[in-house]
Amino acid sequence: MKKLLVLLIITTLVPVVLAAPLNSNRYYVYSKNLILKGMVGVQHEFPKAFSTELNSFQVKLLKSLGVKIEPVRKFHVIGVLIPKGKPVCGDGKAHPSEQCGEPGLPDCPEGYVCENCKCVEGSTPSRTCYPDSHKPWGIIKVNGGSGGAGVKVAVLDTGVYTDHLDLKSNIVDCKDTTKRGIKKGCADGNGHGTHVSGTILANGGSDGLGIYGVAPEAKLMAIKVCGNSGICWGDDIAKGIYYAADKGANIISMSLGGNEPDPQILSAIDYAVAKGVLIVAAAGNDGPAEGSIDYPGAYVKVIAVGAIDSDENVPKWSSRGTNDGDYIIEEKEVEFSAPGVSIESTYKDGCYVYMDGTSMATPHISGLAAKLWQGSASATRDYLHEIAKDIWFAGDDPATGFGLPIAPYL
Repeated sequence: MKKLLVLLIITTLVPVVLAAPLNSNRYYVYSKNLILKGMVGVQHEFPKAFSTELNSFQVKLLKSLGVKIEPVRKFHVIGVLIPKGKPVCGDGKAHPSEQCGEPGLPDCPEGYVCENCKCVEGSTPSRTCYPDSHKPWGIIKVNGGSGGAGVKVAVLDTGVYTDHLDLKSNIVDCKDTTKRGIKKGCADGNGHGTHVSGTILANGGSDGLGIYGVAPEAKLMAIKVCGNSGICWGDDIAKGIYYAADKGANIISMSLGGNEPDPQILSAIDYAVAKGVLIVAAAGNDGPAEGSIDYPGAYVKVIAVGAIDSDENVPKWSSRGTNDGDYIIEEKEVEFSAPGVSIESTYKDGCYVYMDGTSMATPHISGLAAKLWQGSASATRDYLHEIAKDIWFAGDDPATGFGLPIAPYL
């Protein structure tokens, strides 16, 4: 213990003595030592480890003491805004008279909402924009737009715009894990999280003039695990998974990915699956090479989703798995494909935009799981297999797996 204490003091003081800050990165430290935690700080606590920022000097010293350390992996959201998306205010340019809703301008401060391009204090937003389609082509393709009652979907992403007219009545939780611990709030400064949430469960708003998702009666747990840049740290994601599982989520939807697995994300997925949670994630936008699938979608306990366009063609960029055609899900295999090209959905300004990506395909499957919930995660996953339509190449192929699930027409 004395050696550890001396080491930690040196670790803390040397950068100060040198009068030059050392570059730091985020790591998992496998220790329960309270002195160590107090000296280096804690981002998140996990069953056998904690995460923190360490510089290279601290890493070397702790490793020399025999403390196990692993880098926290970085992930990113994998949806792309389509430039042709219509402007939400005026002519798409920021004029002095327009204070919100335009690219490059900040969101309204807390307690204000954006209405007719103005930040209005204490106002209830009224509808100022409309979608091109109340039921976008992807929702129609999977026969969505109804159902989902009693099912809770946790969207781990960049957050959500909680005042969106088509989402606000379905939101039951709003948390942020990008800070230390778990904080209140889930403000979406990126727009990606609001978009995928809308595809899952947008309900058209109280006036019915908005957009509809696959399962508009489902409830949304919005958990911000990614920054406004779209970058997501593995420990923030893992903490979000644990939180969602403990708070009763039936489905966890993650439209994010990275090239390498993160150890704490895998442990969190194991925990959530053991609690009966169905987990869906994007395959990635790194195609067309086989094996280009991203984690956590590549993990065998996660449903990995690739993208198709309206003609059921697979875009070149949609990541492929290593599927061997046996219809048995294994590591690094794509399980389904779903609409992921030119997808219209809700956005962070209260309006609507189009986006491309396996990020957009993922919420179609998450929404179907909510709409068709069979009482358990395993039964729902099996049912999605049963109703999947074989597309692209015949059989269990690397781009579409079991194919495209379509809800039965009643």
